[in-house]
Amino acid sequence: MRYYSPNSIREFIELSSNLSGQSSTLLAGGTDLMPRYERGQPLPDHLIDLKKLSDLYHININDESIQIGALTSIQTIQENQVIQDEFTALQMAAHDFAGAQIRHRGTMGGNIVNASPAGDLLPALYAFDATLTLIGPDGERQLSIQDFILGPGKTDLKSSEILVSITFKRQGFQSTFQKVGLRQSMAISVVNLAFVFSEKGGVFQYLKIACGAVAPTIVTLDKLTSTILDKTSKPEDWPLLIEADISPIDDIRATAKYRRTVLKNLIKDFLEK
Repeated sequence: MRYYSPNSIREFIELSSNLSGQSSTLLAGGTDLMPRYERGQPLPDHLIDLKKLSDLYHININDESIQIGALTSIQTIQENQVIQDEFTALQMAAHDFAGAQIRHRGTMGGNIVNASPAGDLLPALYAFDATLTLIGPDGERQLSIQDFILGPGKTDLKSSEILVSITFKRQGFQSTFQKVGLRQSMAISVVNLAFVFSEKGGVFQYLKIACGAVAPTIVTLDKLTSTILDKTSKPEDWPLLIEADISPIDDIRATAKYRRTVLKNLIKDFLEK
């Protein structure tokens, strides 16, 4: 295996283009990649370390939006005051993300590109309608996170392309995050979900619910939330509306039935409060 450490995005694109068609892997924090190799996954012919790409470490804030570099650590996200105040669900997800050592090493971009249906940051990113910026040989493009993640471990990342940043609009919404796992952290989620909302006089003016580990990708419960916003559903209707957007499976962490039950209870508890 050959190791590379490009110093700029341009250098990365040139290197990656030259290696096109060969077995290569990108290394960001390595918190997911290295355990895979330790479990016996074959090593690639080429390993490209991204840690010297200084343009990918940042949190840029203006009046309208916040932009987070793809190599920003989970710990940095957890500690940022604007994220705590305005994107609370994302801050809470970062707090519940594994342990301190992994939070200092793991990156937001890695969690996205890994495309796990149980990724802890992903429900908040979906609920806040995150826009991703990618750069490759053909230039720069923007893509919603919903269009980027295609399935478990599958994304729309093209050959020699790199995820550069993640952007959210500052809309003043309230939000919260919940995770159910065998432990609060250091465990893959059995169910996780983010609520983004605004309310007035106890009535929702805006509501988006994104759920993880209950389908091949993160799902937003649009059938449920649309009927709550237009006041056409009652609490007894909510379970069937939730069922319409999810398709959980049995695995070593939980059964599909358990996931359905937990998800419905968490949502019912949030909506009634």
